[in-house]
Amino acid sequence: MIKNFSPYTYVTSTSLAAFSSILIFYLTELKENLFLLPLLLLAVCYAAINFKNQLKFGGDYKILRSIKWVKLFNQAIARYVVWLLVIYLGALFYSHAPYYSSNQFSANALFFQQLLHGMLYLGFPYFILTLILRSSRKEDYYDPAVRLIYMVKHFCLRTIRGKNPFYIFNNTYNKKVLLTLVMRMYFIPILVIQVFWVLSSSLNLMDHNINSHQFLSLLYLFIAFLWMLDITNSSLAYCLESRWLENRSRSIDLNATGWLVCLSCYAPLNMATSSLFPWAPGLMTDNPQDLLYANSNFFMALKFVEALVLAVHIYATVSLGPSVANITFKKLQTRGLYAKIRHPGVVFKLLYWFIQSVFYKKFWALKYIYGYLMWGVIYVLRAFTEERHLKKFSEYRAYMKKVKYRFIPKIF
Repeated sequence: MIKNFSPYTYVTSTSLAAFSSILIFYLTELKENLFLLPLLLLAVCYAAINFKNQLKFGGDYKILRSIKWVKLFNQAIARYVVWLLVIYLGALFYSHAPYYSSNQFSANALFFQQLLHGMLYLGFPYFILTLILRSSRKEDYYDPAVRLIYMVKHFCLRTIRGKNPFYIFNNTYNKKVLLTLVMRMYFIPILVIQVFWVLSSSLNLMDHNINSHQFLSLLYLFIAFLWMLDITNSSLAYCLESRWLENRSRSIDLNATGWLVCLSCYAPLNMATSSLFPWAPGLMTDNPQDLLYANSNFFMALKFVEALVLAVHIYATVSLGPSVANITFKKLQTRGLYAKIRHPGVVFKLLYWFIQSVFYKKFWALKYIYGYLMWGVIYVLRAFTEERHLKKFSEYRAYMKKVKYRFIPKIF
């Protein structure tokens, strides 16, 4: 079984990266526009931990002792050109697609500009170093750049020879690589804009409340920091896959229902889902008069409980480290909350939404009760479709035997 590190390792690393980023932005002249910084800091943390672990325990990792420089440069240049092209095409797509070129997603253009510049200047030495300090040939197999080079090469050769060039898509792993790129194209702009929003929100809260001793102000700052942990780790998982992070996608769900259930929870498809099933947490306000029990002390107690449940939910998601991703399988986490139930993230997300909704007067309209229940059904279905995919792996089947309950220990 390919094991993840402990949840404590991932949560501590993410906390350090997120806190350091916020502090650097707050204390210097840097603006939050440089929002690639928290991702890079976290990537360095994870890479250092993985490299230390590889040196200590070995495994497939090895250092090339006899280097054939011509071959090494050719391999590095090929990877460098492929990823430059992929990032450039991504930037081109997001800048021209009507939905993503709107003001709502304007930060994406800046993000891809930063990513493109980073790859332009650092990409080639990165690939040289990675090829020298490399893992196994199995690692190359999971490298999307290697697979894309293979596909382009054989597509051209089959075209020249008068054969059907689309035959290469009969290969299951070729399909998986392309679907993984599509999946990342869908999620990256959603995550990027959230990094920008959460970072900006955190800095604004610090500017206005850093000298405040009001309980609610400090609580909102804590909640903003929690979301910073979540979005930093998730963004890294989608934006950067590397052998240094040990987060290559090993598989992706090829079933259409798995994609539909998952993507219906995220923009832009979640707009259609919300029109069918009203979004109950959207009723939440900062006005205690909107509560069933209109009392300011009760309101603050409710916000405190919200923060605690959110902290547990984010602890669960960050426990996966850079292996967190929808529809795909990277590495399996079996410790922490995942040693008790198989889907703690789903349980505490639904509980968090419940606390955000149920104490407000407007929630008790039939349409919002129905909406909350249906969103709960969707997330339970996500867990089922995820397991249908993961059960193809013997290590996950072994995990299911060890951790028998999906959502509630001894019950469900």
